[in-house]
Amino acid sequence: MASLYIGGQAMPEPKKNGLDIKHEKIWSKKTGRGSDGTMLGDIIAYKTTLTITWPPLSQSEAALIDAAVAPSFFNVTYREVGGAAVTKTFYSDTPSYPVYSYVQGVSTYQGVQVQLIEQ
Repeated sequence: MASLYIGGQAMPEPKKNGLDIKHEKIWSKKTGRGSDGTMLGDIIAYKTTLTITWPPLSQSEAALIDAAVAPSFFNVTYREVGGAAVTKTFYSDTPSYPVYSYVQGVSTYQGVQVQLIEQ
């Protein structure tokens, strides 16, 4: 079973240590330092950011990832900190597809990476 699904489609396995999970704090508008230097404000939400890096990929694997992150928003299922499988809605930054080689006209990609940001 795959550990990562985007838009219901199983993705290639990220490389070892290739899934970085961040829980971003979203602060209220008037957050800042008071006159005495203490932090003032309220956390209004936590949003997850996933940075995913894959091992070398074939053309078809890279195309699968590219198609999965093309829509404006999409569901992603992954294992959260603690191990529970969760599904959340994300959007992506601009994916990177570094071409490693063109052996016999077929490209191989190494270091493919994308950052997914929770809606």
